Amino acid sequence: MAESLTGPPGVNPVDDTIRCPICLEEVRNPKYLPCFHTFCETCIQTFISSTAARKDNETLKAIECPVCRKRIEATNNDITSEEWALALPQNKLIVSMSVDPKKEEHKVCMFCKRSDKSVIAKHWCKSCMESICDECKFIHSYVPSLQEHKILSLSDAQELKNDIEVDEPCSVHKGKLLEVYCTNHDKLCCSICFATEHRMCKQVQAIEDVAAGMNLGIVQTKLTLFKDLLESLENLQEEYKDKATALNSRKQEIVSSTEKKVEEIKLQIDKTHALWLKRFEQKHTDSIGNIEIASDEIKRFVTTVRNANTLLQTVQENGSAKQIFISNHKMGFQILEHLNRLWALDIWDFVRDYNQRDTDFLHQVYNEGRFQDASSSEVRSTALQKISTFASLLSDKTEVVRRREIMCRKDWMKVNFEKISEMDLPTMVYYGLFISDTKVIMSMESPPSLQAYDISDAVGKCVHTHSCQATPYGLCQSGDCMDKVYVSFEDYIDYYQVKVAENVTFIKLGTFHLKEPMLAISYGTAAASSATNSTRMICSSDFSVINHSSSYRKGGSRPFVSSSLRSDRHCFVRESEVVVVDQNNKEIFQSSVTRGSPRGLTFDLQDNILICLKNSKIQQIRDGGTESRVINLPGIGNSYNVVLHPTGEKMLMLDNYSKCCVYKVS
Repeated sequence: MAESLTGPPGVNPVDDTIRCPICLEEVRNPKYLPCFHTFCETCIQTFISSTAARKDNETLKAIECPVCRKRIEATNNDITSEEWALALPQNKLIVSMSVDPKKEEHKVCMFCKRSDKSVIAKHWCKSCMESICDECKFIHSYVPSLQEHKILSLSDAQELKNDIEVDEPCSVHKGKLLEVYCTNHDKLCCSICFATEHRMCKQVQAIEDVAAGMNLGIVQTKLTLFKDLLESLENLQEEYKDKATALNSRKQEIVSSTEKKVEEIKLQIDKTHALWLKRFEQKHTDSIGNIEIASDEIKRFVTTVRNANTLLQTVQENGSAKQIFISNHKMGFQILEHLNRLWALDIWDFVRDYNQRDTDFLHQVYNEGRFQDASSSEVRSTALQKISTFASLLSDKTEVVRRREIMCRKDWMKVNFEKISEMDLPTMVYYGLFISDTKVIMSMESPPSLQAYDISDAVGKCVHTHSCQATPYGLCQSGDCMDKVYVSFEDYIDYYQVKVAENVTFIKLGTFHLKEPMLAISYGTAAASSATNSTRMICSSDFSVINHSSSYRKGGSRPFVSSSLRSDRHCFVRESEVVVVDQNNKEIFQSSVTRGSPRGLTFDLQDNILICLKNSKIQQIRDGGTESRVINLPGIGNSYNVVLHPTGEKMLMLDNYSKCCVYKVS
């Protein structure tokens, strides 16, 4: 069973000492990896020597971070473990915070030690970050390059802890220090980073200026969140222990009951019983093993959070405003990056209980030649939901927004689309919508209904049908709430909450009665857009028309409109061209489509436009209409409408041949 989140015996989880995640002792000669996790130099050297390897399809040998498992590549294959560990950057902040005259390494002058002399140290140079003797202190006073160094007495413990200020090195450009902060990209930069990547950015400031205006209350809020998160994670570990105990107990009950029944049956079923027991043991081993793996991953995340909490708390108490700002930014990035790696793991479905409905083993052996296996019921762990809730509070962003920001970093004119699910539909469908990562709904005109489909498998299936009194047409969502859905019934719009759990449930929250009919609808950041077969409109949040209607000729059997998730833009198809307007109905640009008959369309996350060409392809037009590309879509014969997941991670394509496909965006 994985160790408890509280760590090994004797280690206080609330200890303010920065500990090495490998040896669990106070970190010595701290070295950190690109993911910012810090270790003793000897510990990480030993880890490198025992785990560094190169796979067949890789050019450089690499290790995985012992805490978050991020892949770290060596600079070259000939480097030794000692050289690799020595080349890792020293965590100067931890060194500066850990000065203690009682430690062996601080008792002697480090300058003299390099000359094979052992001289008692009496001072600490904050610039050199080393203990020195009286003579070496005197040398500092007449060497020009050393005269500005701040030297303190090792006997003054309080002064040593005050005014922590360490020049942070750039992780990309060796020898350069972090000097500015780019607000546009939320990135700390050195002079080379600024000159090569951020010279055109409009919001770049010196770190000292940003730090001076920082609200230090944010750090205290995060420390409170860290504390609450650690308590919640420790409770989760206890839950996992209880769950494993309950499963063990339930497993033993079933095994005992089965053995009693077997004793009443003839000896000829002993072999069958043994085979059944082997299968059940394997099922149980897999179930417990999955819990232990999840528990181990939570333990790793606890290490990240605990060390971030300790470091940030110490910096808050003793660091400068600049150091507080940098540490706050780095710790937030570290936690969110670790969370992303947790999301990518397929380990969060647990066995909740075992069941055995039929114990007539003699009948089973006679009819089936084997015992009926014990069944299991599964439940989704709440771990990621709890962690994500805290992470969203840390970053002031919802989960959908956070995942969308990650996808926004891609060059959308170069993304690929991989088919992950497809399904045949009972009739031609013009409008669809994602309501979760694994569920979509379709607007069925005949018979009038909203159908929910599970797309978690390669072949999707209908899991719920919600009957409607009138014919439903366009579908859209408001903001980042995937469970809040608007459905157009031409003369009115119903507002639903769609609950996705074991079953899909539609709960009507309200109705908007329309003064003008609407078929296609789409919700944007500042306004909504809608259209009928001959008119398009810009609307307010309650779908009241706020701009004069504009006549146009739609392409295809139904009208299509789309609103951007990042700007006030709206687009629609007008015969053989795509038109983009702002919320005042002012035309921004138009682009002709010459390779097919344009139908449904949508903005991607960079305001490029994806358009169905009524064949097996879609066309992507860059924002502004300066370039485009045509994309082949496997599984589609006649593309008719396209819908993007709110995070941008998936795309839904409706086919004119009563079919739809779901694609992963990469």
